[in-house]
Amino acid sequence: MAVKPPLVPNAKPLIGHALDIWQDPLKFFSAAARTAPLSRIKIGWKDACLISNHELLYQILVTDAKKYDKGIQYERARAMLGDGVLLAEGDLHFRQRRLMQPMFNKPSVNDYIDAMHTYSTAMVESWRDKEVVELYPEFYRLATRVVIDTLFSTIMSDADVELVRAKMPVVIAGIEKRGALPPRLFDTIPTPENRAFYSAIADLRGLGDRLVDDRLSMNRDGDARTDLMDVLTDTEDEITRRDNDRAQILNEFLTFLTAGSETTPSAIAWSCYLLAKHPEIQEQVRAEVGEFDLNADNTVQAIQQLSLLHAVVKEALRLYPPVWALGRRSLEEISLGGYDLPSGTQVFYSVYAIQRDSTVYEDPDEFKPRRWIDTPKKYPRSAFLPFGAGVRNCIGEHFAWIEISIAIVNILQRYELSLQPGQQVPPAAMGALVPGALPVRLRSVVPR
Repeated sequence: MAVKPPLVPNAKPLIGHALDIWQDPLKFFSAAARTAPLSRIKIGWKDACLISNHELLYQILVTDAKKYDKGIQYERARAMLGDGVLLAEGDLHFRQRRLMQPMFNKPSVNDYIDAMHTYSTAMVESWRDKEVVELYPEFYRLATRVVIDTLFSTIMSDADVELVRAKMPVVIAGIEKRGALPPRLFDTIPTPENRAFYSAIADLRGLGDRLVDDRLSMNRDGDARTDLMDVLTDTEDEITRRDNDRAQILNEFLTFLTAGSETTPSAIAWSCYLLAKHPEIQEQVRAEVGEFDLNADNTVQAIQQLSLLHAVVKEALRLYPPVWALGRRSLEEISLGGYDLPSGTQVFYSVYAIQRDSTVYEDPDEFKPRRWIDTPKKYPRSAFLPFGAGVRNCIGEHFAWIEISIAIVNILQRYELSLQPGQQVPPAAMGALVPGALPVRLRSVVPR
């Protein structure tokens, strides 16, 4: 009999670790990481593996990437996203990724800077001196508007933005929880949560249908900037053109709406929280960005020269990665961490736990952005994976970095952020890793 990885303690009969994962996934994965670099968990009555070592994770995501598909969590997401580029496998993924990649390279992201600046300026100008603002909803609205305008040339109404803000977290949380449940065990039971999940999917796909139809019927000026919809519909490759029928265009629209509205606001919110919690670092970043002119003809490279801001965002992404846990599934028999595992093995990993590994990071739970300036080469690439790695890394990484940076520059040029004394902001694993509540007091720093 093959030797199995050690079992994480406290598996229950029939349900395994599902209830622990459901109730407090961050606590479970962080505690499980102490069991072994590669351990075994039970999802219902089925075995799965949990990776808690960055080198093993790199093996899965990069070295042996062709031996895995994206697994059970992503299968549950197909009800919402279909075979968009996030979920597509094999040749379809390769063709879609190759087609879209130029839209997310640095030269193309340069074209999005004006829109990012315009929307974040409007957000900040709606705030008032001495006001207490709940930041996360503000950033959610911002990111939703930015991703749909820049990639699909569509201006979303306030009502549509609020529909996304209300329904998308329901869908994402439902997908995450279904990844921790015995396969399809509870999917068909008409619980209030299941009804809300499928109703939210229907509402969001209905919204996507309407917005895609509006964009496809739009009479665009010949000088209009090429957007992602143009790329999807104007390809000369016959196979790719066949792939991108009306249904696939909707899948891609919903994929980018989901990714753009869920992950980026989390990163902006945690960055602002950490700056508010550490006012001395906030002042240092404000000094760095104070003279930076967002109205100038800036480029991605110029914004990335804001080294302390970059380090702050990177440290926020380390401590609070928006995509905090994912998985893969083996397509063949594999050797991993000294164990031989059968084809079909589900392998989970927690980016949150791996990026707080004390064998890699000194004071792993502390906010120390200067670690990325003073000793950046000390940390292996495989121990910092908020955007993933390998052929399935986040296609929008450059886009996200610049959107986050522009928002923070706009905020710090106008306001000082502060928390209430003793205020704690625990993370909530709601699909993306988000702050449960983040009320922040504003103080204007603009001379009168």
